[in-house]
Formats: sequence, C-alpha cells, structure tokens
Amino acid sequence: MTDTLERPYDLIAARLAHEGVPVSAIARALGKSSANVRDCLEYHLEIGGITEMPVADWPPTARRADHLPAFLQKEPEKIQLLSCQRVLNLTPLEAGFMLVLLKRDEADKETLHYVIETQRAMRRADNPETTDKKMVDVIICKMRKKLAKHGVTITTIWGKGYFIDEAGRQILEDLLTSPR
Repeated sequence: MTDTLERPYDLIAARLAHEGVPVSAIARALGKSSANVRDCLEYHLEIGGITEMPVADWPPTARRADHLPAFLQKEPEKIQLLSCQRVLNLTPLEAGFMLVLLKRDEADKETLHYVIETQRAMRRADNPETTDKKMVDVIICKMRKKLAKHGVTITTIWGKGYFIDEAGRQILEDLLTSPR
C-alpha cells in the first residue's frame, strides 16, 4: 500500500483515474499534491487497479463537456463488464474479478481483494471498514459454479491466487465476442 495517500483518498484517486480524470484534476479535487497522487496511481497501475496512467492535466483548449468522467461515456471496459454480467450471468463484483482474471496470467488474492474494496468504496465512501480477505475465496467459489456450465475452470495457485488456462480463456473470448 502506498504511503502517499490515506486509504479512502487512495481508492477515490484510483477510481477517478480509471474514469479518465487527469492527475492534476484528481490532486485538486482531493486537496493533495500532484506528486502524491502520481505516486499513488503508479502503485495502482503496478497492481492492476488501473490499466493506464491518466494524462497530467486537461488540455488548455478542452471544453467543460470534455471533462466528464469516462463512465458517463461508453468505454470498452464498462462494455466488457456488462458483457460478462449478461453472457456469463455474473454479478458486478464477479464481472470485475473476471476482467482481472482475463487481463492477467495470474491474479493474486491481494489484487482481487482490491476489486472488492474499490467497488465497496464506490458504493459507500463514508464507511472506512475493510472486508475480510476470505471474501475473495467465496466469490471465486461462486464464479466456479457459474463458469463450469461453460466448461471454464478457475485454477488455484496455492498461497498466491488464481488463473484461467488458455483453453478457458479461448472459450470465454468466444462467448464474450460472439454476437447475441
């Protein structure tokens, strides 16, 4: 965990970066320095909490309407989440896990727990409690049952995390990209 921002700010900064808000805009919104926010976002980029580092600031010629967060626009990851939910009959949290499992060769439990905490922070920013790390195992168990119907297996790497083999990835890719 990064020492540059306290936990609630850390999650908010990652969510804003995920939505396409520039680093300086996040820093202004949180009342923190751009350097601290950048350090925090580099950590989240490293652990897979965000997929890319946002730009430094809004372009000087940007219109106010261009400052809208990406979740208000159609974004590929949002579409992928909805596709996972609809096609595989997953909950939003399970769909978040699925994206992490598909984007990485191996997903460690800490990264998956971060998905839980991020979604929880989006729902209730006023509650500083964290969830039990065993929740990852519970959600993976539920996902295994749902994915077994499609012939996909989530394999455990004992003491580390989980992964989906190449055959399972191919099945999921076919299911998620086929027109419905």
